[in-house]
Amino acid sequence: MKRSALLVLLLCAIIALAAPARAVTGEKAEFKKIADGVYAFIGKLNDANALVIVTTEGVVLVDTGNNPPETRILQKFIQSVTSAPVRYIVISQNHGDHTGGVPLFSPPANVIVHDRVLKEWAKWKPFQIKSWRKHFPERSEALKDVNPTDSVLSFHDHMVLHLGGKTIELIYVDDTYNPGDVAVWLPDSGVMHAGFVGYITRHPDIRPDYSHGTTGGMLKQLEVLGALKPKILVPAHGPLGDVSDLYALNDYLLSARQKIRTMTSQGLPLPEIEKRFNMSEYKGWDRDSHFPWTAETIYRELRGEGPQIVPVAERTVRATISKLAEEGRFLTVTSDAGEEVRLRVSTDTDFEGVSDRSRLQVGMKVKALYQVPQGANAALGYDVEELDVEP
Repeated sequence: MKRSALLVLLLCAIIALAAPARAVTGEKAEFKKIADGVYAFIGKLNDANALVIVTTEGVVLVDTGNNPPETRILQKFIQSVTSAPVRYIVISQNHGDHTGGVPLFSPPANVIVHDRVLKEWAKWKPFQIKSWRKHFPERSEALKDVNPTDSVLSFHDHMVLHLGGKTIELIYVDDTYNPGDVAVWLPDSGVMHAGFVGYITRHPDIRPDYSHGTTGGMLKQLEVLGALKPKILVPAHGPLGDVSDLYALNDYLLSARQKIRTMTSQGLPLPEIEKRFNMSEYKGWDRDSHFPWTAETIYRELRGEGPQIVPVAERTVRATISKLAEEGRFLTVTSDAGEEVRLRVSTDTDFEGVSDRSRLQVGMKVKALYQVPQGANAALGYDVEELDVEP
């Protein structure tokens, strides 16, 4: 057996022994006090987490929940511990399950993002802005003339908030393909929200277009954040942890990269690498559907290739919902001609006929406008721009 193959087998064996199986989070969201005036919102079933920092001058909220029902639960949790308003919302990563609850609080709350995120928000298409204004029906009138960037503050590399006696550091680790991911560090209590590199019991969502960064960039972030040795780690997804979980993800990424490197050196083509790649030594972790994207992303990185650039075509289908998963995030529809189409609903999706995806039901008649990547794998389904539910 070649030396490289022996190395990857040894690394996998060490990781399997060092990292016992961890369970995903429970079936209901939780709200836990983790330091003086600091609370963690733990999303159900590994949904997105949030961090709540209560000060004498208002609340700082890091991320905003996975969908409108979850954000309303988060709001009630905050109201259960303080009557102070949410003054600032820090976005740790520009993904819908972290940003989708912003319009419930902002305005008047200011939203703090990295410069790269603000640049992306400024490019939003009309359907995205329309969807943002409609996320919360009780806020639609107040937001009818508001643009998502109106209340945004942005920073370039590092920002510190001194609010109500608390010091809150926002950390950005520069990398060519870092899309604006930010960690939040509370040095006085040793609490950290690790942003995108905070994965516990979930396989990372890394994509070959580098829209979620790269494994190389993640390793840079893990080095910086691990050096701070947080006592309590609030991950983007999964149960609470500590600095050892940053080390564990570092080992995970090194192992994944070595697996791809070994298969590449054996001359295997990318389709075969995607077929063989897995991280099954991480027992109990969810989202193994991410494996094909992870394999292709690492393959591109190791070959020195830039991001995959994929043209997108729009398609429309009139169909009936035949399957639903994760409260409407993923759905399969059957067209009038009998064709099955797998769709993925995001925070950007503009709904008509229902308020949000949690209201979708099997048997509903819908018209969907969705994006089809040309020559690329839509591993989680086609992204939906507009979804009209017939009466």
